[in-house]
Amino acid sequence: MATPTSPAQINGSLLVLNAGSSSLKFSLYHAVAIERGEPVAQGQGSVEWRAGQSVLAFTDAQGQVIEEHWPLAAEDGAALAHLLPWIEAHTGGPLVAAGHRVVHGGSRRDIAARVDEALLAELQALTPIAPLHQPLCLAPIRFLASRHPGLPQVACFDTAFHHTLNPLETLYGLPRQMTEDGVRRYGFHGLSYEYIAGVLGQYDPAAAAGRTIVAHLGNGASLCALHNGRSRATSMGFTTLDGLLMGSRPGHLDPGILLYLMRERGMSAQALEHLLYHECGLLGVSGGISSDMRTLLASDHAAAHEAVSLYVHNVVREIGSFAAVLGGLDALVFTGGIGEHAAPVREAIMRGCAWLGLEFDEASNQASASRLSSATSPVRAWMIPTDEDRVIARHTFTLLTPPLLDSHPD
Repeated sequence: MATPTSPAQINGSLLVLNAGSSSLKFSLYHAVAIERGEPVAQGQGSVEWRAGQSVLAFTDAQGQVIEEHWPLAAEDGAALAHLLPWIEAHTGGPLVAAGHRVVHGGSRRDIAARVDEALLAELQALTPIAPLHQPLCLAPIRFLASRHPGLPQVACFDTAFHHTLNPLETLYGLPRQMTEDGVRRYGFHGLSYEYIAGVLGQYDPAAAAGRTIVAHLGNGASLCALHNGRSRATSMGFTTLDGLLMGSRPGHLDPGILLYLMRERGMSAQALEHLLYHECGLLGVSGGISSDMRTLLASDHAAAHEAVSLYVHNVVREIGSFAAVLGGLDALVFTGGIGEHAAPVREAIMRGCAWLGLEFDEASNQASASRLSSATSPVRAWMIPTDEDRVIARHTFTLLTPPLLDSHPD
């Protein structure tokens, strides 16, 4: 392998993309530059669609913020077509590779794979399982493949981290043929959990080698039970609808409710899909006030308070079930937008986990410190910001480093 190269010697960027329904998040890394085994970041940003235009916000590695407004609607490829020349103009070099977060990788055990037409067809076939996310993930890959056919691309799968699940955790009480046809628990948020598992030893070596529950709490939310850094149970299942209450998704739901809505209210599959992905969760329970935890915490409405309480109750109940699966608990880790920033939600969850031996420290929690539990707490609590983009960059470098090094000799 070539000698690590300093960022000043690099002419080119690795682009990491995470596409959502209302924004395109991205990070940039110096091509082939590695320090202590890690990709060297150039910065991160997003393109959001507001009032018929696209708004670019980018923060470079020195903390400088750039914001630009582009007269672009949220059309497939429009923002990305504008973003690519912007990257080259602001980084002083060409784009040399792209890594993508792909929500569903099916039964693939490898975290990442080089993109080709066969892989795209395989991932496209998984769209019925992840109708909200998969098309958004694949659109930038297809756009880059059509506009820049020689650009190396890597897909990184949110499901693959969970291939170590206890086999019983993957099963539903369905006819075996359905299970063999792929109707099983997959689990998601795997790139986030991989990152947390990788850095946990820097915070709590005993927890990294022991029993830890990671709470990835955001608009999409899930838990993962780790033993020695490996996924043993997770709350999301066949789709991203299962498990915890989320921003606009219901989490655990009696399937009989869906039969009732179809039979008695005449709801179609399309109507149910819209209901489950867009009208439930915090948004639904709050009576339409908001799916945003910040808005609900600031609200005086009783329905908003109830939505927050139900969210906490769901998390605490699931933590209890995962502690049972692990046979005890050494640590609880909060991450994700809510987990990293909503101190009242963390406090309520930690109070609900007191029976497990978790003693939280109020001042540390209010300050969003790394350690949230008291020095004497038998179960430690941590707040660790996740970095899915860095995980994607690592895997992309692993798969593409030889050709990148060849094109950028020392």
